[in-house]
Amino acid sequence: MADFRVTSVGDDGYGRLGELDVPNGPVDTPALFPVVNLIGGSTTNSGGIWSRLRENLFSNDELQGVMFQAMSFTDFGVTPENLNEHWRTQSFQEWYPDLDAPVFIDSGGFKLMNSNTFSDAPTEGGTENDWGLYTNPASILGLQLDFGADIIATLDYPIPPDLKEAEKMERMEQSIESAVECLRIIDDPSLLTAGNSDNERAREHLERRKAEGNEPGVYVALHGTDFETVSWYVGNFIEAVDEAGLNRAFEGFALGSLVPLRSSMDVLVKLIQGAKAAIPEGRADEIGLHVFGIGGKQVSLLALLGVDSFDCSSHVQASKYRKYVIPGEWENIALEDLPAYIDEDGNFPCDMPNCTLCGPESEVESYEEIMDILNSDMGYDEREERKANGEFIKSDYYAHLARHNFEVYNQELMRVREQIRQGTLLDYVIEVARKDDDIKKGLKEAQLHDNLGLQADLEERGAYDLVAGMDLTSDQAKLSTFDAGVDETTESRTISLKHSPHDFDVLTRKYEPPSEKDVLLVIPCSQQKPYAESRTHSVLSKKLGGHRENIHKVTVSGMYGPVPEDFEEEQPVLEYEYVLAKEDEAQMELVTDRLVEFLDRNGDQFDEIVGYVTSKTYREVIETAFDTYGRGTVFPRDPEALQLTEFFRSRNMRELRDYLDGEIVTDT
Repeated sequence: MADFRVTSVGDDGYGRLGELDVPNGPVDTPALFPVVNLIGGSTTNSGGIWSRLRENLFSNDELQGVMFQAMSFTDFGVTPENLNEHWRTQSFQEWYPDLDAPVFIDSGGFKLMNSNTFSDAPTEGGTENDWGLYTNPASILGLQLDFGADIIATLDYPIPPDLKEAEKMERMEQSIESAVECLRIIDDPSLLTAGNSDNERAREHLERRKAEGNEPGVYVALHGTDFETVSWYVGNFIEAVDEAGLNRAFEGFALGSLVPLRSSMDVLVKLIQGAKAAIPEGRADEIGLHVFGIGGKQVSLLALLGVDSFDCSSHVQASKYRKYVIPGEWENIALEDLPAYIDEDGNFPCDMPNCTLCGPESEVESYEEIMDILNSDMGYDEREERKANGEFIKSDYYAHLARHNFEVYNQELMRVREQIRQGTLLDYVIEVARKDDDIKKGLKEAQLHDNLGLQADLEERGAYDLVAGMDLTSDQAKLSTFDAGVDETTESRTISLKHSPHDFDVLTRKYEPPSEKDVLLVIPCSQQKPYAESRTHSVLSKKLGGHRENIHKVTVSGMYGPVPEDFEEEQPVLEYEYVLAKEDEAQMELVTDRLVEFLDRNGDQFDEIVGYVTSKTYREVIETAFDTYGRGTVFPRDPEALQLTEFFRSRNMRELRDYLDGEIVTDT
C-alpha cells in the first residue's frame, strides 16, 4: 500500500527528507517530477520533441518520476478509438519498458474546465460522448488506473485568477467532494462501474492492485486564493474524510492553480503556509505537500517551508523557444546568444554530468552542428532519411536542449536535498535570497505567518537585510492604506465560469458595422480582456499601422462567436473564460454558424474580408466560415505551424499588411 513518511528534518530545523513508497518507487523527497507527454500521438513513436525527450529522460539514473496530465492526449490528434482500444489497454510502464520510475498522473482539471465534450456524465442527464470520459471522479480515476498511475491527483476544479468569490468557494467545495469520492472508490472498487460500464477494465485493475497491495498513492488536489482559504480547504477535506469513515488514507496534498504565481512569491508563500498550518500536527510527518507547475530557483525556499515535491514543464517550454538555461544563474538565453558563453575550446557553460547536450556523454559535437540543423529547412524525405541513418533531426536537438534545462532544475533540487541533509538549508536560502529579489520577497513574506522561528534565526545569523520590516507590504498594510483614504489599488477583471453562448450573441442585437470602414478583419479571442488590451490584439494593431483607420475588427470568441469591437467591454464578454477545443464539436459548429450568419448579414459592406489566425481550432472555424460565405482570405497563408508563436512572427504580419497595401506577395 502507498505511504509517505518523513525520515529526517535538517539539523537547523528547516526542510525535511522523506520517502514516498508507491508502485515502481520509492521516491526520495524532496523530488522533482518533469512533465512528460507520454501520449504524443497514436503510437509510442509519436510526438516529435516529446518522443525524443521521453527516450532521453528515461535514461537518467537520478529520475525520481515523471508527471503526466491525464487529458493531454487531446492535444495530439488521438481519436477515441485509439485511446480506448490502444492506450488504455496497457500501463505506461508496459508501453515504455525503459521507464524505470513512477508516473504521477494529474486529473487534467484545467483541460476539463474548458471542455463541453467531457462535461456531464450520462447518469447526470448529460449526453454520452465518443470517449466515454466525463468530468466526475469515477471516470477520471478510471482513466488514471488504465494508464497504470503510480500516483494520482484527485479530480479538481481549478480556480482561474480573478474568478468571482462565490464561484471560487463553489469550485473548492466541488474539489473537496471529488477528492472524498475518489478515496471512497479506491476503498470500494465496485463504485467505479456504478452507472459507468466503461470503467470495467479499470475496476479490474484496481481490484488486482489492491489484492497485491500496490494501489496508487493519492494526492488531494488543493486550491485556494490566500492563507485563510487554503487552510479552510485542508481543514474541511480532513473533516469530510473523517466523517465519511474511510479506511483509505491519502499520501498528501497537491497545491494547484500556481503557474500564474511563479513570479508572485509572496502569494505563493502564503498558500503553502496556509496548507501546512491546517494539517494536524500529529499527521504532519505522514502527509506530503506537492506543488504543481513550480520548480527551479523557488525550490530552496519552498522546501524550507515544508514542500516535499515539485513538477515543471519549463524545461520543455524553454526548449521550444530555443532557450538555454545558464546553470547557477537562472537566466534563459536564446541559442543564438550562446556563443558569448562558450569558451575558446568550444565548451558549453555547463559541467553537469547527466546533461546529454553538454556533458561528457553528449552525442552533440558542437554548437555549430546544433544551429546548422535547427536553422535548416528540412523536408519530410530528408527527415526520414536521417532518421533511418541514425542521424539527428531537429527534434533530437530540441530534446537534448530540454534535457539540459531539466538538469539545471534537477541539480538545484539535488543541492537542496544535500543542504537539508547537512542541516544548512536556511544558510543556503539566505545566500539565494541575497542574489534574487523574488526569493527575498518570499522569505520576508514567510515571516508574517511564521511558526518556525524564522525571523529569530535570520537575526541570529546576522541576516538583518532579510528580516521582514516596513518595506514588506502585507495585507494589513494594504488595509491601513485604504482606510487612510489613499486608494492605491488597481481595478482588475473578474471572471465567471457560468457564462454560456446565450449570454452574448451579436446576431440578436441591433448592429450595423461602421460605414466608413472598408476592411473586415476577423481574429481569434484572447484570454486577456478587453481583447484590445491583450498582447495578440495590441501587437497586430501596431503592425497594421495606418490600416487600422479602414479596418473593422471582429473577434471570434470560442464562447460567443463574432464579437465586433464595439461590444468588447460588455460584461459577458469581459467575464467569460473559455478556450475553444477541437473535441467540442457542437461548440465549434455553433461558433462557425454564427460567424457565417454575421458575414451573410454584413459582408457586402466591406471591400476586403481577411482573417489573421494561427491557432488550429480557431483557424478551422474562420476558414470554414469564409468558404461557406464565399469570400475571405485567411493569413498567414502557409504558416510553419499552427501555434501561438506564429501569430507574432513578423513575416506573417507583414504578409497581411502587404496584402492590404495591394502588394500581394507570392513565392517564386
